[in-house]
Amino acid sequence: MNLNLVLDAEQIMLRDSVRRWASELDPRQAEPFEASWQHFTNMGLLAAGLPEHVGGFGGSAYDTMIIASELGRSLVKAPFTEVSAVSAQLLINIAPTTVQSIAEGLSRPLLAHDEEDAGGDRRWIQTSAKKHNGQWLLNGKKTGLVGCQYATSYLISAAIQKDQIKLFEVPAGQAPVTHYTSIDGRSGGELQLENTPAKLLDESESHEAALDRAIDHALVTEGAETVGAMQKALEITQGYLRERQQFGQHIGQFQALQHRIADMYIQSEQAYSILLRAVEGLRSGDSTERQRLALGSRVLISQAALFVTGQAIQLHGGIGVTEEHTIGHYFKRALAFNQRHGNANNALNRYTDLAFGTANSPAT
Repeated sequence: MNLNLVLDAEQIMLRDSVRRWASELDPRQAEPFEASWQHFTNMGLLAAGLPEHVGGFGGSAYDTMIIASELGRSLVKAPFTEVSAVSAQLLINIAPTTVQSIAEGLSRPLLAHDEEDAGGDRRWIQTSAKKHNGQWLLNGKKTGLVGCQYATSYLISAAIQKDQIKLFEVPAGQAPVTHYTSIDGRSGGELQLENTPAKLLDESESHEAALDRAIDHALVTEGAETVGAMQKALEITQGYLRERQQFGQHIGQFQALQHRIADMYIQSEQAYSILLRAVEGLRSGDSTERQRLALGSRVLISQAALFVTGQAIQLHGGIGVTEEHTIGHYFKRALAFNQRHGNANNALNRYTDLAFGTANSPAT
């Protein structure tokens, strides 16, 4: 096991360049999407973690983690993770030309896999696919589509028969989407499929194996965003305690508040440590181990993020719950993270099943 606890020179440059750009954004507002995506493209962020044979820069999951963490610090709302870390990994063996298009910023396919009542079970798929007159038709409903407002197509998981899952692509606009704004201010949606024509993706790789890999990348990279958010929330709170005065002294000198800051710091560091282990797990040849680490990181990072951002609001007092102050928006990001993909409690149940051998192993 080789955990990159210290960034190399290139990774430091990558981190600093993303941080400089993201720090200019207002976490309380939705940034101009096209400008953000153009920046991702111009800076090579979409290609940073992809291998060279698909148009990437030959980076690794660590590079993607660095970018996601920095975007999380400023609560950037553009779907970098959903496209570059998830859809690209899903398609890397199935449709490499599409991955190259992602790296160049030309296409933004989104994985549409989550469904109502799935409870985080990645094999719970009620959406069906049937062939009619040589054309695949999809029926079902997909939920939790973060960034769907900006999608160019959807990569949809569907069952062609019991226990046989395939992946299909549907152009954006070909099926109705109900749009909403999530609690953390990002665009979300639900995709309704009613005899929707779809293209079956290439089968050079097991679709179930590709889906498992993509979901594990989603869990870990979203975790990186959340770790970045909680680290920034901690920094903001530390700064506030150094500036706010009460009874003739800075409140950061009160021992009780120092203890709470120490607890927040411990939780933040533990979350970062499990994130590093989960990123390393993405390279594991053992798919069960990879999934176990991804699920475990989701649970621990969610718990830590809710604690750190919740404490941050309390330490800010009344201003912490106002829309005008940034700190509450970090708590909202933690809440949204906790609820994605069936919520952290269901991830814990799945992790327990894998740890004790009571769950079916993921596809290899």
